[in-house]
Amino acid sequence: MRHIWAAGLALALLASTATAPQAASPPNMLVIGTDLSAVPSLDPAAINARTVSEVVSNLYDNLVQIAPNDMQTIRPMLAESWTVSPDKRTITFTMRKGAVFASGNPITAEDAAWSIRRVIKMAQVGSTDVALWGYTPENVDKFIRATDERTLVVELPEPVATDLVIYSLAGSSLGIIDSKVALKNEKNGDLARDWLKGNAAPSGPFSLIQWRPNDILITESRANYWAGAPAMKRVIMRHVPESGSLRLQLMAGDIDVAQYVGAGDLEALAKEKVVIDQVPGFGFYYIALNTKDPDLAKPLVRRAFQHVLDWKALAQTSMRFAGYPWQSIIPKGMVGAPANPLPGYEYDPALAKKLLAEAGYPNGLKKKLFPSGPALLQNTEALQASAKLAGIELELVPGEHTPDFRARNFEVLMGNSGARLPDPFGTAVQYAYNPDNRDAAKLGAYYLWRVAQEAPELTKMVDQSKAETDPAKRKALFEDMDKRYREMDPGLIVLFQRTDPYVIRANVKGYFGHQTWSTRWASVTKE
Repeated sequence: MRHIWAAGLALALLASTATAPQAASPPNMLVIGTDLSAVPSLDPAAINARTVSEVVSNLYDNLVQIAPNDMQTIRPMLAESWTVSPDKRTITFTMRKGAVFASGNPITAEDAAWSIRRVIKMAQVGSTDVALWGYTPENVDKFIRATDERTLVVELPEPVATDLVIYSLAGSSLGIIDSKVALKNEKNGDLARDWLKGNAAPSGPFSLIQWRPNDILITESRANYWAGAPAMKRVIMRHVPESGSLRLQLMAGDIDVAQYVGAGDLEALAKEKVVIDQVPGFGFYYIALNTKDPDLAKPLVRRAFQHVLDWKALAQTSMRFAGYPWQSIIPKGMVGAPANPLPGYEYDPALAKKLLAEAGYPNGLKKKLFPSGPALLQNTEALQASAKLAGIELELVPGEHTPDFRARNFEVLMGNSGARLPDPFGTAVQYAYNPDNRDAAKLGAYYLWRVAQEAPELTKMVDQSKAETDPAKRKALFEDMDKRYREMDPGLIVLFQRTDPYVIRANVKGYFGHQTWSTRWASVTKE
């Protein structure tokens, strides 16, 4: 009867709208309420956002993994073990014996090599981390290769700290794909790009049953998974974009986990018998200033913007569950992070007015203000109100403006970031790295490029940090990098370190939000 009930509920969910009421989920099914509009593709090579990373991390296993409660220890996954050559330029992985894909095909070193090479050759957002190690579509076949069914050789084109490389191989974009299944669906040499947008060739604990964009995604546990079938027969993600609906459905038992719950609803849920898991993220909330704008190109104007947001008020309201005050590009607790998280961006509209006058704007400024997406609207409204007291009139343009940010098509924007490497290099490369400031370079993965700010010294230091292995030298390097970043009056004003709140019903055990967004479902049970 339990299996009949689960199957019946899945059919009911498929037939429903995102906000229709449902029966409480059964004991062998996990239902997650989330924002599925943030899932444009299921192709590992094309992803770098939170929700889709969670999905892909359960469809595909990696060579290695990092546990959410221990971000410094690299653990085996599809690779049983690995060795590093004496010259630190070659990592040799031994694949897990007996592991198979959902298709039943054995998981081989060639599948791993093909999957990693594919990410580089696709040159989409998923390649951001590994491409930094010197891999290109032209050289990756030479440097990443299988020497037999169980031996994968990862050779480094240039000196890089090997821990950084192995950390990056735990990222959701580097999941191992069934190359035989994928290549059967290749068209015109596209490496199965079109097919993998909406299909999967899984190595992970769950298989894809159905995905309807902006509606529902259904996965089913694999009986032939190498670590054993998960306790949850199905995991279903439902598109519930309204925070109030998330809260009501969570309390009714229609969903088991709620993601992207708004501040007001989190306040209400904090009084209920649920778990609010505030997961520290490797990213920040920021004000972005496009330095292609001749006004914002002036350092004094950017310095004025450092003092126009009443961040202390936000810390008690919209940011209570979403982040904590932090004004450094090195995440808290990482090597090189400052002991004092608030070195000086105080809200001071009088000082901002004075700086604007010195810059040649005694009557203030007018600019357009974008939120990166609807979730940032409340913060942008707060900035609009507090900036007005400093003589800055911001015309608020609601909507989804992340694409405009990536294309440098904005004036002022509020957004947040995330990084997948549990190392300060992961955020430094976003905020302090711009190797080519030309529009034609299209380096949208780097936030400093998005704000069009050249920083050759910082870029050189970021490159230096990826090869440095001496702990004391790395610490000094990141401390100096952070100091220089502040001194250049950056176009990215960091004010909060990100946390991601996951609201979980009390009977759900083993669901842990992951700092790299690789939340896994295989360990989930229900009481």
